[in-house]
Amino acid sequence: MDFMSILGMRAKRVLICLLRTFPRALAAQALFTGALTAYYLLFSGDESVPLSDIAIPMGVTFIVAWCVFFCAELTKYSASHAFHRYDDDLIGKAFTGINKKSAMFETGLELFHKGQFRNALEYFTDIGDDRFACTQEEKGVLEFFRGRCYNILGTYPNAIICYDKARDAGFSASVLPLFTARCCAGNGDTERAKQIYGELLDTNYEHSDIIRTEFGRMYLKLNDGENALKWFQEAIDRHENYADALGGAAIAQNMLHNFKAGEELYRAALLNNISDPKGYSNYYKNIQAAALLESDKD
Repeated sequence: MDFMSILGMRAKRVLICLLRTFPRALAAQALFTGALTAYYLLFSGDESVPLSDIAIPMGVTFIVAWCVFFCAELTKYSASHAFHRYDDDLIGKAFTGINKKSAMFETGLELFHKGQFRNALEYFTDIGDDRFACTQEEKGVLEFFRGRCYNILGTYPNAIICYDKARDAGFSASVLPLFTARCCAGNGDTERAKQIYGELLDTNYEHSDIIRTEFGRMYLKLNDGENALKWFQEAIDRHENYADALGGAAIAQNMLHNFKAGEELYRAALLNNISDPKGYSNYYKNIQAAALLESDKD
């Protein structure tokens, strides 16, 4: 991004911050005016308050409040080139206008990053209403974030529909096929998941180093320990996504009732700093307990 583009984006962000903080400054001024008027009426003994006595304090209060709110808003966008507070690399130039849909999108984005996915989804869905004219780029971004909300909430069919709409609208972030494949696997459409993963395997795809562990996780969900172990072992041998590959292999070994091998891999995964060790340990122990129960029945 060249200097003039960065400068233009920053100037536009400053203007939007100024406009958005204007109502807050007016509200602060109104509160101050009400308090000052009440003070005069209660303690000065006058039945009326001369406007000249409160005009200057009102003006000063408005300017100070506007400056404070404006500075607070600007601190959210401290990166040298960022326009949006979150996910600027995904959103690009979408929703950067001085209009209602851009303000609604930013609110939805804020809720999304606070983990309030249902509320965020409502905002993203409302923006897609016919009331708002969205550009093709904005439609792609909007469908992607709707898909992310459905994805996280576990509503995989809706997530897949949104991800496909995002792709059709020209949204091309590298994570899109990965998220689509995960939802297909979660929705039971393993053939499409295999196809997507297969197209990404051993390519220059940005996240190609995790595709083998993605295959492994898919087979774990299918309760197919043998195929899961095959993919996790390949990832281990190639040192791809190593800690997660060790962790997945440990679970697959337990599914196959190879408890000693599973325990060794489990410890190795923890020693190699597997992501979310507490959550992983709980999952591992649940699978191990179920496998031990099966083994006792046999």
